[in-house]
Amino acid sequence: MPVFAVQGHATRHQPAERGTIRLTVQFSGEDRASVLARAAQVHADVVGRAKAHVAGGAATWWGSQAVLAWAFDEWVKPSPNVDQVKVRRFRAGADVQVKFQDFTALAAWAAEVAAIVGVAVNGITWALTDARRDALQRDVRADAARDSVERARAYADALGYGDVRLLALFEDGLRPHVSGGGGGIGMSMRGAPPPSGGAQAFEMRPDDIVVTAAVTADFEAV
Repeated sequence: MPVFAVQGHATRHQPAERGTIRLTVQFSGEDRASVLARAAQVHADVVGRAKAHVAGGAATWWGSQAVLAWAFDEWVKPSPNVDQVKVRRFRAGADVQVKFQDFTALAAWAAEVAAIVGVAVNGITWALTDARRDALQRDVRADAARDSVERARAYADALGYGDVRLLALFEDGLRPHVSGGGGGIGMSMRGAPPPSGGAQAFEMRPDDIVVTAAVTADFEAV
């Protein structure tokens, strides 16, 4: 009996369930102590606000994993008639991330912290909960496998054969001696751009998170 080699594909779309906003607190100046003090003060303020959102249930997690402080030289021109001089300056800062489940609160907080001097909003990463992501991946794998069966049956019917029997199934990129593919499951999402300061609120509507799966399979006509 003939053998049919087919591909199976599946895609599902799911609205984001979490949004993690990424912030940077950073100050620079000529006095090391004052730069460190200002950075620490604003960072403590932002962290306090983040903890309040977690305690209130709008956010599920906050973190601050990196603290940076360094010295650098900057060439400045004191006046038009004076040559440039080298000035030693200092910079200090830290990062903050907050994962929100309430997107209205996230939008309001993005506007709130963007207005704080020394704070930069670097972007938002959208995601699913672990449980929902795992469930979608299981579903999309099953959909891709069923799609491969339907394709093989369509070929068998067109050629006048009966049903088909599975011989082998491979996730994308795992078929022996065949290059290409990047794995069986894919996820894609689009993050919101960093907001600019001065706004009262931001209306956010993230694109759906797309979960895809691809397989190749060999079937024998029966």
